[in-house]
Amino acid sequence: MTEMKGTPTDDSWHRIRIYACALSHTLWPVCADGPLRRLNAGGRTDKTSGNEALVPRVVVVSNVSKFGGGGVVGFRDMLLGLRRKRPDVDIVAVIPQKGEVAKRCAEDGIEARIAWTPWWGFAKWSRLRYADPHVLIGWFPYTAFLLPGIVQALVLFARKRPTMVLSNTMTIPSHAIAAKILGIPHHWIIREFGRDDHQLWFLFGYRRTVRAVGWLSDSVICNSHAVEQAMLALDPTMKTRVLYPVVDTELGTPPQRQPGERLRIVLVGYFYAAKGQDLAIEAISIAREAGVDIELTLVGTGSHQPLRRLARKLGVDDLLTVHGPTRDLRPYWAAAHVGLMCSQSEAFGRATVEAMRAGLPVCGTNSGGTPEIIEPGVAGLLSPAGDAKALADNLMTLESDEDLRRRLAQGALATSQRFQRERHDDELATLLGLH
Repeated sequence: MTEMKGTPTDDSWHRIRIYACALSHTLWPVCADGPLRRLNAGGRTDKTSGNEALVPRVVVVSNVSKFGGGGVVGFRDMLLGLRRKRPDVDIVAVIPQKGEVAKRCAEDGIEARIAWTPWWGFAKWSRLRYADPHVLIGWFPYTAFLLPGIVQALVLFARKRPTMVLSNTMTIPSHAIAAKILGIPHHWIIREFGRDDHQLWFLFGYRRTVRAVGWLSDSVICNSHAVEQAMLALDPTMKTRVLYPVVDTELGTPPQRQPGERLRIVLVGYFYAAKGQDLAIEAISIAREAGVDIELTLVGTGSHQPLRRLARKLGVDDLLTVHGPTRDLRPYWAAAHVGLMCSQSEAFGRATVEAMRAGLPVCGTNSGGTPEIIEPGVAGLLSPAGDAKALADNLMTLESDEDLRRRLAQGALATSQRFQRERHDDELATLLGLH
């Protein structure tokens, strides 16, 4: 466990507390004469039976308005899970903009509210090597941007009187702060490491942000034990739980590989350094040097030109195929013999489970949440993060031993079924006290 540094008197951590307290003293008098006075009796009243009964109302906050990543899929799965387990509960989805997510909520019969959900974690501007513009701009302007989001959240809570608030991903604090001010139970759904996977720059620093997440939450629900341990390493007092996401894509049949047929491998994910596409290219280059040709398919969003240049440089451009984003991965799973997960630090790995459900053994990195999904020798093989030679060795092992590859494929198909929707929904309701 990492030693926790700093104390509550630390300047940046102290700013977080001062900011929240100042907001509560500033905004409370404005709202105290209105509906906020009734928030302690949150929810709505059902008078249909002749007796007044309190019906829970849950506000669930999204950080994005479009589909394109595991976090927003998990957001929708939470909404559907709550609806299935507790159809009597009022659910309000807060979304930053109109778009696909709001449309899907309407189709699912879930009320969607459009509201600003400003972030306190930002992608680094990697083109500037020696100075981060976020630091140069300073924390105060970014902090000021949070204020409208908090005010909107306070107004929403005054009108809706929720009994519970859920924030999806660690990037959006406004509704958590508003819930803290008003004493509404808040649960934070953490689906990322933040710094190690997405390399985000945090307004108050990473360590202090993690501690603020714990301070603002009644519980922190993590999508893997790896994420939970990372949070607890920085805040041992945090009340954490683990809830694996739903992955219920179509089950496939382990593909057959004919004698003499090249091994085909596939890696799905954003074209981003931390996702490890370059590692996969280096691995097939090492395999070619050993006399083994392995075909690699990359599927994802982002710039693929650097990857093509690397493949040309290493002399394996004839083995590389690149495809853009798609909503239907089934043709790519069906055409491959092995799936890959090469991320340096993947919080969970939805694509890993999807590959396994398609009947593919997966060669993954022994880091992040990946070892919680892939049992070595049962569903695939693991190698150290960033070690192209070890990955190449695992791939060449599967290339030369078809019986092993087929056994691992069957094991992957079997073990992937533990991420079923019913299990997720039951555990979610229990964690939130709604069972």
